[in-house]
Amino acid sequence: MKIMRRFRVWMLLVLSLALLLPAGCGQTEKTAPEKLKIGILPVEDIMPSVVAVENGYFAQENIDVELVRFQSAVEQGNAMQSGQLDGMITDLVVSTLLKDSGQDLKVTSITLGSTPEEGRFGIVAAPKSVIATLEDLKGKEVGISNNSIIEYVTDGLLEDGGIDPSQVSKVSVPKIPLRLEMLFSNQIDAIAVPDPLLTFAEFKGAKIIAQDTERNLSQAVVAFNQKTLDEKKGAVEAFFRAYTKAVDDLNNHPADYKKLMIENVNIPEPIAEDYQVQHYPKPQVPTEENVNNILEWMTKKGLLKTNLNYQDLVEKI
Repeated sequence: MKIMRRFRVWMLLVLSLALLLPAGCGQTEKTAPEKLKIGILPVEDIMPSVVAVENGYFAQENIDVELVRFQSAVEQGNAMQSGQLDGMITDLVVSTLLKDSGQDLKVTSITLGSTPEEGRFGIVAAPKSVIATLEDLKGKEVGISNNSIIEYVTDGLLEDGGIDPSQVSKVSVPKIPLRLEMLFSNQIDAIAVPDPLLTFAEFKGAKIIAQDTERNLSQAVVAFNQKTLDEKKGAVEAFFRAYTKAVDDLNNHPADYKKLMIENVNIPEPIAEDYQVQHYPKPQVPTEENVNNILEWMTKKGLLKTNLNYQDLVEKI
C-alpha cells in the first residue's frame, strides 16, 4: 500500500510539472526596447527613417528610435560630439571632419546617392544671367558653403567641365536661403545647391549650368558612434531591418508618402505639390572609390589632421 501511495504522489507531481512546463517554456519575456537617438535635418535623406517610425517598423523590431531634429548641420554635429546622439544622418564630408576631430564614429550606410540620379546637386546661374556654361563661370562669383559637400560637388563639377576651381571666385554663403536670395537679387553670379532647392531655383527661372546626375559626387549617409556599434549592435541591426522595409514602401508606393515628405522635408511651397519622392537605396556602405575621392579632396584642401582611410570611416553592419 505504501508503495502504491508513493507511486500516486509521484504521478501527480509528474502531471503537475507537465501542465506547468508548456506555459513556462512556451513564453519568453519580452525585453524592454533598446533606445537609439538619431540626429536628422529637414532634408530628403531622412525619409526612410521617418517612414519606419510612422509605420511602426522600429517598434516591430523592439527598438525605440527617436529622431532628434536639428535645423543646422553645426547643431547636429555638436550634439553628436557631446554624446547626445547614437547616430546621425549626414554626409561623407561631415562624417570625415568629425572622425578627424576625434569623434569615434563609422559610416554604416548610404541614405541617398547609390546612383548619380539620387540626391541631385547642381550649379545654377541667375535667371537673367548671360552665364550658360561652366566655361562662362571663369572669374565669376559662385555661392557655396566652404569645406562642405557643397564645395566638394562644386569642385567636382568644375573639374569635370575642364575648369580649375581656382579660376572661379567661390564665395562662402553657408545659409542656403540667403544663397538663393542673393542669386535672385543678382548679388551673385551663380550658386551651388542640392534638391529640392535646385528644382525650386529652376522653377524660379534660374539656369542649371551643371549637375551631378552623370558622375556620383554627392552621398548622404548614416553614421553611428563606435560605442553604439559595440554596445548596441543588435539594435543597429534591427534599425536597418526596419529601414529596409521603409525603403521598399517608399520605392513601391511613393505617392502614399508625399504628404509625409512635405511635413518633414523643407520643400518650398510653390513646388511642394509637384515635387516627387526620391528613389531610395537599400542599406549599403559607400564604395571605397567614393570615400577615397572625398579623402583626397579634403587632404588637398588641408582639412584633415590625421591620415584616414576607408576602413577608419566605414563599417558594414
